Amino acid sequence: MTASGLDRDALIARLSTVVGIPVVPFDASGGIDHPLLTALVDRLVVAGVTALTPNGNTGEFYALSPEERRAVLRTVTDAAAGRVTIIGGVGLDLTTAIADARFARDAGADAVMVHQPVLPYLSPEGWIDYNVAIASAVPEIGVVPYLSSTLIGGAEIARLIDAAPNVVALKYSVPDPVVFATVRSEVAAATASEVLWIAGLAESYAPSYWQGGARAFTSGLVNVVPATSLAMLEALRGGDPAEAETVWRSIRQFEHLRARGRSADNVAVVKEAMHQLGLCRRELRPPSAPLSASAREEVRESIADWPAAPPLQRDVETAAVPA
Repeated sequence: MTASGLDRDALIARLSTVVGIPVVPFDASGGIDHPLLTALVDRLVVAGVTALTPNGNTGEFYALSPEERRAVLRTVTDAAAGRVTIIGGVGLDLTTAIADARFARDAGADAVMVHQPVLPYLSPEGWIDYNVAIASAVPEIGVVPYLSSTLIGGAEIARLIDAAPNVVALKYSVPDPVVFATVRSEVAAATASEVLWIAGLAESYAPSYWQGGARAFTSGLVNVVPATSLAMLEALRGGDPAEAETVWRSIRQFEHLRARGRSADNVAVVKEAMHQLGLCRRELRPPSAPLSASAREEVRESIADWPAAPPLQRDVETAAVPA
């Protein structure tokens, strides 16, 4: 328990799961379809997903206005209605990140996930200061820094953890399991505070990260077929590498399409699959772009043998979802 009353152990336990990143559906005019977002969140919760991050990268964080980000946070939190752990994504300049973190706290979020600053002149000291400032502004809730740069090492992460007691987890997204395991070991040697390590590269890296000590993973795929992500989690928790590999093989092509071209089509592939299943429109906002006809066919082939997707519990206007 921290001085502000945050139960670190309880929150870490709740975050030790599949952390779904909901997509943001757009309507025909390009605005956010909030009623559909509500239905999509409910669909995930009913399917068994217990942690969600509104305003993550799969939710097109960088394509939303400040007002839209707050509206998305509010819609997801209200739709979840206390049934899942909410980790609101925040970032950009420090003033904006702090204001959005406080908004998330006041809206009922359990934690905030701090996007890694995109500034090309990121320094390790500056990264610590940035995250400490945000964490200090919301001591009552958890903070989960998102880290994808090898520039930040174990020593810097340990200093952040010691300076900000509400940092409960790290979303780590360096595509090298050896680097991850090394950094985690460095942190463990440098601080007595326990944190949860979340594999930020989703199901593709979840098995190898699990071996290195991660006990959660993020997922955009969960928007399509939640059961597949949950099956991966169950296999990892149960120490069943054969089953984890079976799940991994079943999603390999889909995740390859998302990662192709330095993840240029990461969100487009997810939305295309959801569109083909009648869940939402395929439209995105720049800097993402629609898939080509051939890429759409690749998505269709990649999900052809997947289990049936759970239905949407509302009258989806499928006629408004163009083929």
